[in-house]
Amino acid sequence: MAAWRMAFRVGIEGESLWPACRRLGVAAIGYDPLTGIDLSQHEQGEPKTLWSQLASSPRTSMRRFVFAMQPGDTIYVKQGPKIVGRGVVIGPYNFDEHGFVREKSGNPWQHQRSVAWHPDFPEVAIQLGDAPLFTVEELDADDLSRIGLAVAELGWSDSPEFTLPDEVLDAQALMEGAATRIWVNSYERNTAARKQCLAAHGTSCSICGFNFGAVFGSLAEGHIHVHHLRPLSGPGKAHAVHPVDDLRPVCPNCHGVLHLRTPAYSIEDVRGFLGR
Repeated sequence: MAAWRMAFRVGIEGESLWPACRRLGVAAIGYDPLTGIDLSQHEQGEPKTLWSQLASSPRTSMRRFVFAMQPGDTIYVKQGPKIVGRGVVIGPYNFDEHGFVREKSGNPWQHQRSVAWHPDFPEVAIQLGDAPLFTVEELDADDLSRIGLAVAELGWSDSPEFTLPDEVLDAQALMEGAATRIWVNSYERNTAARKQCLAAHGTSCSICGFNFGAVFGSLAEGHIHVHHLRPLSGPGKAHAVHPVDDLRPVCPNCHGVLHLRTPAYSIEDVRGFLGR
């Protein structure tokens, strides 16, 4: 598997779309004139007239992201002189026709891949790769050794127990709601509730039907996010969770869309967006 360094900034000094990508569980890239073009419908290098309009660096980065990057690869997120995130690619190239990741100007970054971002990866002041002007650059063994040593000095390690970042974390009982900030939003979750939810509802997305195991095989079997139908921010204190009634399995993409507003969209709302 390959490892990549990727930036999510608009230009050299512009806004960062990393927070949006992390929240939605995606890596995204966007360059005119390929905005609005679903590259999964074209052979590599097509449409030639549009690819030819890209400068060398954007063209190379786009080609790497769309055609060279593969599920199982690792992405390190560059932000200035730091690496601020790490994740594992869990999906093929995907064209986001809705444009959920957008610059303030409105320009969408529609070329995407689903990524399981590590929720606790520490910021590290380190430069990876030899060509910082490339948005996407493949890393070599020396880069990986240096980043490994840097994060180890901060007490972080890539645990083999890592699973997809979702809304359910460890707790002792089926009680939730203490205000502790985590990756998706700001309330404690527990794994017992998750297990009961999945036992009742299965591990396919309850919105779009996506199943990790069916697509990626046994390596990804059982991976899925869990969404709370009842907003946890309302009670303001710990409260009982009914796993079968209150929770639903959802894929990272649908989960991100559910939380594009506060209060979250309903399961039915997002099914409607998909025309289902």
